[in-house]
Amino acid sequence: MTSTAQQLLHSQRDVLLEWTRVHPAPLLRWLCDARVLSHAHYLSLLERSPSNAVAQALETVCASEESSRGFLQVLREVQDYYCEELQVWVERHCRERTEEMKEAKPVRVEEKKKPKSPISKLFKGKSKFTVTPEVKVEEGLKPRRSVKSSHLRVPLSAHRNTLLERTERLTSYAEGGRQAANSASHIEIRYTDLFVTEDNESFDSSQHEYFTLASRRARIYAHQACQRICPRHLLSPQGTTGRPPKRVKVKGIAGIGKSVAVQRLVYEWALGKHMREFTCVFDLRFRELNLIKAPLSLLDLLEDRFRYFKTVLPDLLASPGPLLFILDGLDEFQYQLDWNAPDRDIGVDSKVPVSELMMALIKGSLLPESSVILTSRPSTDAPKRFFQRCCVVLGFEQEQVKEYTSKFYKDPEVSEKVYNYIVDNDNLFVLSFIPLYCYIICTALAEFFSCQEDSDSRSLELNPPRTVSEVYYCYLFTAIKHHALKGKAKRNTLRSEVLSLVRQQLTNLGRLAYENLLKSKIMFDIQDLERYGLTPVDIQSTFLSQILVPLKEERVEMFSFFHLTVQEHLAALYCAINLSKQGHIIQALDFWCFGEIPPPSTSPTPLLSQDLHLDQTRVENLQMLTRFFMGLLRARLGGQLDGLVLAPLEVGLEGVDIPTRLGIWFQNQFKGRQLANQTALNLLHCLMELHMKEVTSRASPEIRSLNLFKIKMSVVDCAALHYVLQFSPHRLEELNLGYSNIGNRGLSRLAPILHRCESLYLRYNCLEREAAILESAVLKSNECQVKKLFMCGNNLGPEGVLELWKALEQNITLEELYLDITGITERGTENIVNCLSKNTSLKTLTIVGNDIGEVGKRRLRELGHRRPELQIIGNFVDDLGLLNAYLDWVEEIRDDRDQMDSVKNADALQSILKGLRVGAGGENGEGGEGENTAKALELETKILELLNAPAHLAGVR
Repeated sequence: MTSTAQQLLHSQRDVLLEWTRVHPAPLLRWLCDARVLSHAHYLSLLERSPSNAVAQALETVCASEESSRGFLQVLREVQDYYCEELQVWVERHCRERTEEMKEAKPVRVEEKKKPKSPISKLFKGKSKFTVTPEVKVEEGLKPRRSVKSSHLRVPLSAHRNTLLERTERLTSYAEGGRQAANSASHIEIRYTDLFVTEDNESFDSSQHEYFTLASRRARIYAHQACQRICPRHLLSPQGTTGRPPKRVKVKGIAGIGKSVAVQRLVYEWALGKHMREFTCVFDLRFRELNLIKAPLSLLDLLEDRFRYFKTVLPDLLASPGPLLFILDGLDEFQYQLDWNAPDRDIGVDSKVPVSELMMALIKGSLLPESSVILTSRPSTDAPKRFFQRCCVVLGFEQEQVKEYTSKFYKDPEVSEKVYNYIVDNDNLFVLSFIPLYCYIICTALAEFFSCQEDSDSRSLELNPPRTVSEVYYCYLFTAIKHHALKGKAKRNTLRSEVLSLVRQQLTNLGRLAYENLLKSKIMFDIQDLERYGLTPVDIQSTFLSQILVPLKEERVEMFSFFHLTVQEHLAALYCAINLSKQGHIIQALDFWCFGEIPPPSTSPTPLLSQDLHLDQTRVENLQMLTRFFMGLLRARLGGQLDGLVLAPLEVGLEGVDIPTRLGIWFQNQFKGRQLANQTALNLLHCLMELHMKEVTSRASPEIRSLNLFKIKMSVVDCAALHYVLQFSPHRLEELNLGYSNIGNRGLSRLAPILHRCESLYLRYNCLEREAAILESAVLKSNECQVKKLFMCGNNLGPEGVLELWKALEQNITLEELYLDITGITERGTENIVNCLSKNTSLKTLTIVGNDIGEVGKRRLRELGHRRPELQIIGNFVDDLGLLNAYLDWVEEIRDDRDQMDSVKNADALQSILKGLRVGAGGENGEGGEGENTAKALELETKILELLNAPAHLAGVR
């Protein structure tokens, strides 16, 4: 060897820098994975310019002979990413050294079998998949040159580099698509893994997709059926077959992270680090395919999209097994897909409509040996029968929110402040599980917690946001400020002056958002924009680029708001600045909340002058618009929209102001309407977003009972319920939160109002010992008015129930207590006789479905002797009414997936079976009454049928 590796790199530094600085990502990542660079150093290099990053890496590796040799070995492996001159240089200088290193490298000893990772448990039941151990993946990392035909090498190299350029950065919308000053946008730095679960249910199109997801998460997280997944594991072998799936569907609501996850997957493949079993990955977006009008073949489509493949596509498609197609955003496809149409014999050169081409690729009638990953929102779904794996993305958990905020900010002190603020605020915390919401929150809060917070927060003239609408308004103003002030004003310019600079553009943008939201339209072409006084030039060169994102990939000219809620917020802002008459505001609320259009004899608001026909589904989908509007109306009343509004709010007859008129409207809704569960909850949220005591104090006394049965409620929903009911001076006749999955945290949010509920239904709510302790405090309160308490199906356990018995020792209001299937054991009955003997109010106690043992049963009999007026139901067979109630209940959960999941969580059916079998012989080993015994046998039979039903039929008649 004529020179050391160190000497070689020192002498050739400049030429190596020139060759690699164009695409440094592969070199840097492989150096990191080879441990030539530390992970922390690697991430710091990603924040530098390409030239600086490579120069710094070279300086680091030249520090030792070992790292210099490692660099040369890595350079040999990644040479295909770079120019032909570098490849010639590598062949000339690296062959001998790399051969020496291979000879000197010790034999790798097979590692011991590691415990299964959480990923391997992601899919339970028949669709489990097994993750190939990383050691096998690493052993397969060979130079690509040995496995690629020579004529494919150049176009594949061009393809990988193109994909790397497209996928290595995450868009920072608040900075007009550029890297934000206070955040890191490289995908290696910002990307945070998501949680997914097996998709085994249908989508409820009657709800806003955010609320449907919140409902799904409430059930899934309750029984821990979700696991973290890396995108590359979507195609891991399935447990039952050992073969990887060929067709995979990934669905999730807007902003949940589907496209970013796909971006990460493509980035990893392009780097050559994962999914190396695929020769080529083709990523296609349905929003781009919308522009295709004429029939075309798959060859035509791929040649046009990936022009460097034109001469080699026939060879690639001739062996489709190692090809992966990623089809992103089926919900954005404007063409109808007939999933039941018979398959046609289509080849790669058959010219057909683009919808038929995509259908054939998804269903596998075209290139069945290839692999396909399809992403979509739940509202536009593809039948499961065409896929071997179906997933639904649930977003972040708390730990991932913390990870995301730490990655978002360069300053760890700022990230800690922001994370703590999110966790301490129920509204923000629940929103943050959606990655794009988390991005919006982090962008909005940056102004308040950055090092320059004194000057920046004064320019905002706002306090840190607490409600959803405040978060979005801060985000919007941040986007405006970062652009509109450039060259026009100082950083401390008054908010009203900033808004006045963009009033016309914001009005036009809001009108586009509102009128198309009513039509459920989210994609716009240039003609759409021009009709609203907007042009692509505006979008690219003014602050509008912060809000509208051009979906431009080569020839595409379509535009969209980057998230549905951004469109909803801007639509609400348009309404808030254009509705000045009280009558028009009331008409708008009637329309948005109930779909009621004012009669022609009235003078309708201009916002409702178009031909509008909303069905109930469309009304449900306007719930976020309504909440945003209420928050922005409050901002207008507080002067925070000055600069945007041209006319003051009208004062009504006899000096009635807007808060009074709104209070009367809300009062009438709770008093005069039979409100659906979700509608009632939406009105509570509207009151919380408005956050005006004079309005809520007028409306809340009209709420005498509230039925939110089976509405899956988040902590924010509980916060809204508490906010409104705290202003009511009356007791609540009934609060039904059965099957709402509020959990301990949600119940604690409601704690201050629970003592005023006469009948309190908390069945199947994932409550535990802490909830029993909280409810005990309610029962001990001198102000307690609770007469009926239902806590069935919660895991209160013996310790929790002991606290309830103690509370009943002094309670004088509770008449009925239902503790079926609450995990009570023999220990949980230790103080029942002593405590309940002193109670004078309790008339009914139901305690079936608990394994209290013989000692526990003896204690119940003793309590019965001491309190003969107390009806104690400890055995299913003892009470015909209870048996009939449970028979009806089994029929109900058979039809209802929501309840079925909650029942599974509590292991309720098995507990009932055990209770039926224990009580089948009666207390003295003799059969019970004939009718009771027959009903018990019928109940047992139906439960066994339900338990033995296939998983995919559970909850479906």
